[in-house]
Order: sequence, then C-alpha cells, then structure tokens
Amino acid sequence: MLCLAAMLASGCASEVKRAPAELAATQPEQGRRYVTTLAVEARPESGYPRSIRAGTEFVVVGRVAQGLVLKPTQTVLTIEGAHMHEAYAVHRDGQLVGFYLPVERAYSALPLPASMPLQEKNAP
Repeated sequence: MLCLAAMLASGCASEVKRAPAELAATQPEQGRRYVTTLAVEARPESGYPRSIRAGTEFVVVGRVAQGLVLKPTQTVLTIEGAHMHEAYAVHRDGQLVGFYLPVERAYSALPLPASMPLQEKNAP
C-alpha cells in the first residue's frame, strides 16, 4: 500500500508556491500601457513553463513589494501547478520576477527572473 501511495503522489503536480501580497495603487503609473518587445520564457518552480509572446500588451494595475504589476489586456495569463491560477506579470528592472495572483491576493516568485523588455505604448 505504501508503494502504491508513493507512486500516486509522485504523479501529482506540485502546488504553486505563493505568499500573501498587498497590491497598492501607483500614481502616476497606474493605467500606463506597455508592450513586450521580445518573447518571454518563464520557468516557475511548479515545472510548467509559461511563454509570453512578443507584442503582448499590459496595463499597470499597481505595485507589490517585488515590483510593478502588469495585467495582460488581450489575453489571460495563467500559471499552473496542482491548480490553474490567473496571473499578472510582476516586472522589475527589465525582468519578469514573478506573478501576482489576483484571486489569491498573493505573489509567486520565479526561481530565475526572465528578461522582459517593455516599450511604453502611447495612446492612439
């Protein structure tokens, strides 16, 4: 029985590691729009990689202690572990450093930040 339980447990996805985070409004950054200039490849600890295409548009929704929180405007970004979580990108110093999970009001760090160059999108 113990062997069977170990085999079943090893096939399960790990939970997304996260910590409570308070999203704070940022003026005058809030509402600014940015576009990724290159594709971004993120590798969360859960083992399910995430790709963000070049040209993906984001809007600033606030800040957490780890960086600027960017919500995608024309797509839904998720991270996956034992469950799927809606995610917003957390950006600092030209890098994707983790994800803000709006439903859980939590932050999930990337073990290795990924380069995420942005260009501000001017209003039409």
